[in-house]
Amino acid sequence: MGVCRLLFQYNTSGKLVLGGHEFAVKDCKETKIFIFDNDEDEDEGRDIITKTISMDVWFEEGEFGDETVSPELIINEFPTGKVDPDDFVGMEFEVKTVDEAEEREDTMYVFEHEPLMNYKWKILDKEGDIFHVTVSGTAITDGYADPEQTAEFEGEFWIKSK
Repeated sequence: MGVCRLLFQYNTSGKLVLGGHEFAVKDCKETKIFIFDNDEDEDEGRDIITKTISMDVWFEEGEFGDETVSPELIINEFPTGKVDPDDFVGMEFEVKTVDEAEEREDTMYVFEHEPLMNYKWKILDKEGDIFHVTVSGTAITDGYADPEQTAEFEGEFWIKSK
């Protein structure tokens, strides 16, 4: 059991398949769905304040080619237009280009934090404060390589919200 599991359970689980290599979700306090009040609603003085959603997912150490790595996936805030997080179920978010991911600062850490090339993130279900989500796309895995290295990825996770 990892150090995080010894301290207390966070109820996160799932796996990421990155370039054919599997990584288990790390069940620790860094793996979270974040829900915040939408700053645009607050800044414009709206009567109804909707929420944004983002997620950080840390993964257990595993083999990636000839290296041992501990990936991390960071997807920053998306406005939902919803007030109640229960209404997030069925929502899908998409980033189509590396430029968009770079502007949003959505990254995959393998050897360094690199922007995602594209991805889709879908919220399948919510029970209490646990979200069931899927994500798939293409990540830059080594931006220093010549040529730059990329890999397809897909994951299915159950993640606690903060």
